[in-house]
Amino acid sequence: MCVLAAYLGDRPAAPILLEMLEKQEGLAGGYYAGLATVHDGKLLFRKVVGDVAALRRQTDAAALPGTVGIAHSRTPSGGNVEWGHPFVDCRQQMAYVAQGAPGFFTTRTDMPTFGNALLAKGHTFRSTCAEKVGNYPGLNNGKFVHLSDVMCHLIEDEQQAGLSLLEAMRTAFTRMPGEICGICLHCETPDRLVVAAINQSIVIGRDDASVYLCSTGLALPESVTWRLQMPPNTAAAVTRSDLTLRPFDPSAVPVVSAHPSLDADAFALESLRNTPGQTWGALFGKLREKLWPGGGLTVTAPAVNIIENLVRTSRIRLETHQVPGMFNRGTTPQVRVFASE
Repeated sequence: MCVLAAYLGDRPAAPILLEMLEKQEGLAGGYYAGLATVHDGKLLFRKVVGDVAALRRQTDAAALPGTVGIAHSRTPSGGNVEWGHPFVDCRQQMAYVAQGAPGFFTTRTDMPTFGNALLAKGHTFRSTCAEKVGNYPGLNNGKFVHLSDVMCHLIEDEQQAGLSLLEAMRTAFTRMPGEICGICLHCETPDRLVVAAINQSIVIGRDDASVYLCSTGLALPESVTWRLQMPPNTAAAVTRSDLTLRPFDPSAVPVVSAHPSLDADAFALESLRNTPGQTWGALFGKLREKLWPGGGLTVTAPAVNIIENLVRTSRIRLETHQVPGMFNRGTTPQVRVFASE
């Protein structure tokens, strides 16, 4: 599922982003890590196979200048370092991070078609490799690429057609939907972050001087006094003083949002008593099935919020354990969830 973070303010972004990632990577990441900032009109980015600790050790990511940035930690889905986020466009002007998967849209969106069309227009995918990776589809040239790499270039292509970054991201998400959310950072607009979500959880928080975006509110600093759950099927431009929301075409990717949640807390606690030490993702998946037994494309935020609330009220506790890292290189943190007695 992955986790992501973003920051826009008056302080160095990189240390804040790494701290936000460290609060989340044990939930649904820890196997690839990366971040990007903008400084003096240039896009700076670093990524590694490994967790945030590896990113700190192996690169100068923590020292990258800039007061705006995005960051990401990925699940063990395979691929070399170029299969980690962030992804960048052909001109290295834009960086993109995302979380989610094709999911509901696996058989509903012909994703290789978009990759092939972009190749024909001259786009170059940094994640291109000869070996098949997981369930990622291949292109006509016999190569395989990360779908978020394709989305990054699709957004770039829409921009080159004359759209603003906000409208380009909104259009790209509508054309090639998945069970995803994502954040873009662009050298030409360092005063803003652009975010889009179909059904995945992303939280926007503010304090006196800064804006923060993350997969779960557990990563927000204590200074945050205002927060908003990103609506589904929406794109947004976020600045330090404004928030502009642009809904998708309501018929394009309808999302089921109503759910019977009255007994969700009790269900989660009972599940943890029966199976203590579940991963965050396992409990999240069970809650999602409980909330929407009928299936369909559903928002994920309610399930995330239920777990968050149980943590904040001390009814469940999170324990971080070390597990084998990607390709069995070292270890990475993984959060296990327990009911509090």
